[in-house]
Amino acid sequence: MTTFLVFILTVSIVVGIHEFGHFQMARWCNVKVLKFSIGFGKPLFTFRLGKDQTAFVISSIPLGGYVKLLDENNIEPNEKIGKADIKRAFNRQSLIKRFLIVAAGPLINIILGIFIFCFIYMHGSLQIKPFITDLSLSSEAYQKGLRAGDEIVFLDGAEIKSLEDVNISVKSHNKAFKDVYFKREGQLTHIKNLLWTDEIKVFPYGLPILIQSIEVGSIAEKIGLKIHDQIVMADQIPIKNIPDLVAIIKSHWFKSYDLTIKRENIIQYIHIDNKLFESKIDKKRIGITLGYDEDIIKAHLVEVKHTFADSIKKSFVQTYTFFNLTLSTFKNLLTQEADLKDLGGPLTIAHMASSSFLEGIFPFIQFIGLISLNIGILNLLPIPLLDGGHLAFYLFEFVIGKPLSNKKMMISQRVGMLILGLLTTIALYNDACRYLLGS
Repeated sequence: MTTFLVFILTVSIVVGIHEFGHFQMARWCNVKVLKFSIGFGKPLFTFRLGKDQTAFVISSIPLGGYVKLLDENNIEPNEKIGKADIKRAFNRQSLIKRFLIVAAGPLINIILGIFIFCFIYMHGSLQIKPFITDLSLSSEAYQKGLRAGDEIVFLDGAEIKSLEDVNISVKSHNKAFKDVYFKREGQLTHIKNLLWTDEIKVFPYGLPILIQSIEVGSIAEKIGLKIHDQIVMADQIPIKNIPDLVAIIKSHWFKSYDLTIKRENIIQYIHIDNKLFESKIDKKRIGITLGYDEDIIKAHLVEVKHTFADSIKKSFVQTYTFFNLTLSTFKNLLTQEADLKDLGGPLTIAHMASSSFLEGIFPFIQFIGLISLNIGILNLLPIPLLDGGHLAFYLFEFVIGKPLSNKKMMISQRVGMLILGLLTTIALYNDACRYLLGS
């Protein structure tokens, strides 16, 4: 019951703010709003407000929502539009007004995500301390005096409070720093002109890598891997972090090799035969979820708070990163570089929302920010039926000076319906496998 209620609350907030964006922009553009609905299907609760007596509706299926605008292209056969309202119909509006009304929904979702990130940064959150865990003896950084165990304090005048601060500074300075301050055994030390290369390894590099879950029927299950196994080596190559392990698995595809694992403090060797790869040609994944030792992670966390100015800056950086990640993930799904099994639907969202809620109010608020940002970005994709599809049509209209023909519009909408229907079906199937069938 808690999972269901938290899911309803999450969807209502994210969908409600999205539809409010359309609603408020329509009002500012003097377009008549007929209905504002949270959910689909049979209305459970309805009330009317405002000079236009807009119907505000709570419907029975809590998986979305919509705003119905007055539109001559979308009226019932027996319905008539009064002369006073004709000029307020959506289809009678200028191109820029129609564009703004459609864009307002996803944009307000993105704004909500930025606002929540800013709030979290200002309030403070637990983040990983900016420790160096490994350093090549031949590296320039080692020659200049940097050592494993050093904690980064300042990079070119910017205070470093967490590993995230390090990553942001490295990207913004193109890896080159004039002044680097770090702590070693409580003493502040300074070096100049440091190039931050991949030889500088930061936490959690070097931590034990543990198997968190194993897919049913996967290669990992067939070779006997178990949850909580620690991956030590692959093909006699020591494993220091998760990306290295993933890279080795992909580079050794179609090859026979041994995994060295630690199970209950006993070293074991598990053989992976190349014959196991025959049915897994495209995916290059053996079916395990990986993570680091949580107890060690917790020991290296620190609460970090930021000023309003820094919080806004970090929120935009976080949004930009998430935007690129979403586009990259969607592209990888289309090119089959990502596995469709990773798609999640309503049950996945409900499970994650409930988990974040049980962790506390701030993790739950942060989850709402991520979902809102995700909804905003996905709705901007140029897929017919989504807001981004409509915006693409308006841009096309702006370029050629006239809208698409009704025939082409219907064809594109059917294509969009097919894409969204297919993705929705896959997501629901994955949900059923994960949470209903136990696989």
